[in-house]
Amino acid sequence: MPITVKQSFSLSKKKFFRAPQWELKLVARILIGFLILYFLVAFLALGVGLFFIIRKLFPDQEPVSVVNQWILYFFAIDFLSRYFIQNPPVTDVKSFLLQPITKSQIVRRVMLRSLTSFFNFIPLIVLLPFCVVVSKENGLTLNLWIWFLGILTLAGGSNFLIFLINKNRNVALGMFVFIVGGYLSETYLGLPIISYLSSAFDTLYSQPLWVGLPLILFSLIWYLTQQFLKSQLYLDKGLSRKKERIIGSKLYFLDRWGAIGVLLKNDIRLIIRNIRARQVVLMGFLFLFYGLIFFTQDIYKENPTMLIFAGIFVTGGFMTTFGQYVPAWDSEYYSFLMGQNLPYLDYLKSKLYLLMFSVVVCSILSLPYLYFGKKTMLIVLASGVFNFGFGSLLNLFSGAYNATPMRLNVKAKAFENTQGFNITQMLFALPKLILPIIIFYIFNLLIDFNAGIIALSMVGVLGFFMKNYLLRQVEKIYQAKKYETLAAFNKNKI
Repeated sequence: MPITVKQSFSLSKKKFFRAPQWELKLVARILIGFLILYFLVAFLALGVGLFFIIRKLFPDQEPVSVVNQWILYFFAIDFLSRYFIQNPPVTDVKSFLLQPITKSQIVRRVMLRSLTSFFNFIPLIVLLPFCVVVSKENGLTLNLWIWFLGILTLAGGSNFLIFLINKNRNVALGMFVFIVGGYLSETYLGLPIISYLSSAFDTLYSQPLWVGLPLILFSLIWYLTQQFLKSQLYLDKGLSRKKERIIGSKLYFLDRWGAIGVLLKNDIRLIIRNIRARQVVLMGFLFLFYGLIFFTQDIYKENPTMLIFAGIFVTGGFMTTFGQYVPAWDSEYYSFLMGQNLPYLDYLKSKLYLLMFSVVVCSILSLPYLYFGKKTMLIVLASGVFNFGFGSLLNLFSGAYNATPMRLNVKAKAFENTQGFNITQMLFALPKLILPIIIFYIFNLLIDFNAGIIALSMVGVLGFFMKNYLLRQVEKIYQAKKYETLAAFNKNKI
């Protein structure tokens, strides 16, 4: 008996509201919903105004041809975003294998459900109003709408292609290297690699019969994805023993640190092996580009206070995203750690050193911001010094109040995994961001820009030299909340 759309929706709703911490998941989905709505409105505005922007910047070129020059970059960014963020919704289908439902029906449900992904709406939201405006301004043409159909078909194929290569890192790495290498070779070496491939979209626009190629490609990817998912639908799938190379098993250079080195090894292995930790690291890396939003705007050059906000994110992306879940990362074996002859201070030092090291790495990677001027670079470096000496300690302090466990083996979509999430951490995020802004603002207002930079840096320097004293004060808070944290982490543990 096939499962209806109404039954499928009802089962998904029951699964959501019966899950543990569904309230937090609901809050997360509401926040994500507002974020998605914001981006959809922004993309819609882009689609409406794209024709007029192109006509102003490139008055002698066909608007569709200009879009075709950049659409390959869109597909590359879209593909990489899907790879890291969009997880196929296959984690809840094995229960259907116990029901009188065919595998084809289950797979079809999963594949159709994946089409509701946010990424599939982007080309529709942008290109539909663009095509409407082009039709109104230049006249309605069949070629334009067939080209639009071909682009949507390719986007749908990309959606299903993720099912096939979701576990293959080399594909994502190859795509990233190709697009960056193609851009650099075309910009600096004069090799028109990207332009040559983009000409295929011009051919699709000028010769509509070529739309058959995207349709055939979509059908092939659909068939291959369907067969692949069918091959995975077994209750005992994954129970067979596999021989795998254990990565991150050595790390001998940390042995000289004693107990702190052992704890650092655990954190590094966690980052290497666990998908949730890797997503956090990815978010920290993406924060390196956050400065491009602020440093490229002239409006902030006369009001550098907001640039401090960007500098804190740029140099402290990993520190913030990873540090806010200390000690929740260790919640599954926290009671084991607390039962060892291990000083609590060593545990905290291992976390502190990891956060401080991440700030150093992010600060080095942010050196290209020197392109925007010495003033911008001073803001980035001062923010890095603040994060290194004081921000890392502030993250550990907030962790003392994080008693929400994190189940690392829980499978969920990248931004719907709310394990370890709580309102307290959101409240603690405010002083982490506002404090450096206030410090800089006061001295910048009373004296000048250089005084604000020096004051912000001095707070970081003082925090570094006082780190042993401050760390002992943080340790006292952890010790006072030790048994409360243990009880919270062990709650609902199976």
